[in-house]
Amino acid sequence: MIPLKYRQALPPYWYEIDMADRHFSVMEEEMDGREKTIDDLGNQFLLQHATWALLVWEWIYFQAMQSGADAQRREAIRKKKLASKPFKLPVLRAIGEQHGKLIRVEEDFLAKEIRFDFSAEKPIDLKKFYQDFEYIRPVHVRKATTSVQTEIETIVVSGQANYFTFDFPICGLEMPTV
Repeated sequence: MIPLKYRQALPPYWYEIDMADRHFSVMEEEMDGREKTIDDLGNQFLLQHATWALLVWEWIYFQAMQSGADAQRREAIRKKKLASKPFKLPVLRAIGEQHGKLIRVEEDFLAKEIRFDFSAEKPIDLKKFYQDFEYIRPVHVRKATTSVQTEIETIVVSGQANYFTFDFPICGLEMPTV
């Protein structure tokens, strides 16, 4: 049976030709295989999806094959790649955004530290953040400080109130009657 997507382009008498049916079924398998191969090849250019191309990534960054699981090898390549970047504000922002929702990055020149402000909306992986920061930290910067900010919402309470006035006599002048 010829697939429906090819029937639109073929005249109706082709539907009954056995050779056309075999041709289209074989071509369909080849095209699917080709698409999978192209997707796999494209994934090898992205470090987080690379599998068999990790050897190439390691040759680029280490000139030697690394040992360990794929996740550990990817992490080592990522750190090496990050270390080659200059210690500038866009790189610091990229490090912060990798580990949580970053609000801002500021440098305190007098204290020789970098301040990172995160939002509490997303989880923050401070352990890996500090490892990455220490890996690229130059000598003139002492440390990184972090703060987590939560969103403050104002709660407005409204309602209706009733009140009554009572006159209380001064003590000792009058006794209340029941």
